[in-house]
Amino acid sequence: MELFQHFRPQLILAGLAGALLCLLLGERWEWAAISFGLGLVNYAALPAPRWVKPEAHLAGSAGLTIVWANVWQEQKALERTLDWAKAQKADVIVIGECPPVELSGMLAGDYLHRLDTGPAPDRAYAVRMAVFSRTPLGDGAVKQGPGPKDRPWVAFNVTVDGRTLNIAGAHPVPPYNAKLTAERDTHIAALAAGMREPFVLAGDFNATPWCPGYAAIPGRRVGAYLFAPTWFNSLPLLGLPIDHIMVSATLKASAYSVAPSTGSDHRAILARIHLPAAARP
Repeated sequence: MELFQHFRPQLILAGLAGALLCLLLGERWEWAAISFGLGLVNYAALPAPRWVKPEAHLAGSAGLTIVWANVWQEQKALERTLDWAKAQKADVIVIGECPPVELSGMLAGDYLHRLDTGPAPDRAYAVRMAVFSRTPLGDGAVKQGPGPKDRPWVAFNVTVDGRTLNIAGAHPVPPYNAKLTAERDTHIAALAAGMREPFVLAGDFNATPWCPGYAAIPGRRVGAYLFAPTWFNSLPLLGLPIDHIMVSATLKASAYSVAPSTGSDHRAILARIHLPAAARP
């Protein structure tokens, strides 16, 4: 049932289309009412939007461009994603499901600062995360996620316009069953407890903005999400936004974009983050 909730927008459209079809094919009013009711119930269950609208006028001010990408453990997808992120002039690139390849030669000379959880152990749901940065990483650490899958996440900080910005990247387990759903939610709760303002939290959270688990993710999402899926992108009508770049209340954004396909089942996302003038010391 939790998985079913991720498809609320599709269920809304299916309910409306079904009602129209019932009327057009034979004036089946009772079935049309049931179908319309399905759409209405799912619409009523949508939570209030929680996102930051990019403000283009901030583009020229000091900020940080961050990219998050789940590359599905594919080397080609990793290479294409890094090329795309570099072309977008990303300052920090956070990679989820990084393949077991040598990273030292990738983006050499451009992104000198790295953080790597190391190759994933040979067990189900194990993942590797890696960070490529143009700017030095302070207090870089690999954190252990909750068991039994123990997915690691990364935490560090960078200096933006003379101020420290805390950043974390995470990839909780997918909610394929009740135990995994509970572990995902425990992982998200641990992330929320560990974030310190001002912060950016990027990752594949395996949670759409209209599922219960999303409400616990701290911050506000950069960019609208309703018609911009990041996963299952080979089937656009079934695609879901489960990758997010979240920011704390004091932060603003000037850009948000979803990358073209790079060969992963996910698309990379990019955000340009700014510290508002009023928040600077």
